[in-house]
Amino acid sequence: MPEANKLWIHCNRCFEQFTFKRHIFFLLACQHVSCEKCVKACLGRTPSDAPIYMCPICHKSVRGRQVTNSMPNILKRMFHPEPWNLSQDIIETFQRSNQKHFDKYKEKKEKEMDKLDKDIELAQSVCQKHYRDQQMLRVERRKLTQRMRQIKLQVAKQKEAQRRFYISKRRRSMEAQQSGSTSGKLATNPPVSRATPSFRNPMPPPQSVQSTIDAGNRRQQITSFVHDSNNSFDL
Repeated sequence: MPEANKLWIHCNRCFEQFTFKRHIFFLLACQHVSCEKCVKACLGRTPSDAPIYMCPICHKSVRGRQVTNSMPNILKRMFHPEPWNLSQDIIETFQRSNQKHFDKYKEKKEKEMDKLDKDIELAQSVCQKHYRDQQMLRVERRKLTQRMRQIKLQVAKQKEAQRRFYISKRRRSMEAQQSGSTSGKLATNPPVSRATPSFRNPMPPPQSVQSTIDAGNRRQQITSFVHDSNNSFDL
């Protein structure tokens, strides 16, 4: 893979890789590599002068070149894929320092990834526990809903029974009032006189007969209690 030999080329500040071709890279005179997002350029004394860059790593005002195939060979050799074949130690030192810098960045990211994996596992276990608790709460809620329906049915039945009881009680009281009124009317009626009807005899009765009649009349004048046969009761 030809791009594998360029993986170590990165921005020394934001660690953007050169192989992605998303930004322009610059090689600065302080031997730091920076992308166009991180470096700041300012014009020289004259328009023909090369621009001066503010290095985001060492904060020095230095010259710089864009990392392309058209850059001078003396600078292009700094990115040679096989620096051990070259006799200049400065190139090997430059590449090794950048590789170490990028390796430290990868180690840092690996630690962050491991921490994120652990956090994800912990969050997953917590979510699973919450899910089980929610399932148990759903089951309990279903049971309580069924119990509430049963209680409502029981309350409705009790109310209906009480309503029927009150209706029957009221009906019995009305019947008792009606029967009491009818018995009162019967009690207020005058008793029928049992005396024999008087009639005029053309001949006055004899004295003995008159005495018996007077005694019978006296017996009939004795007052007594009137008992209505329709209103009998037990003491």
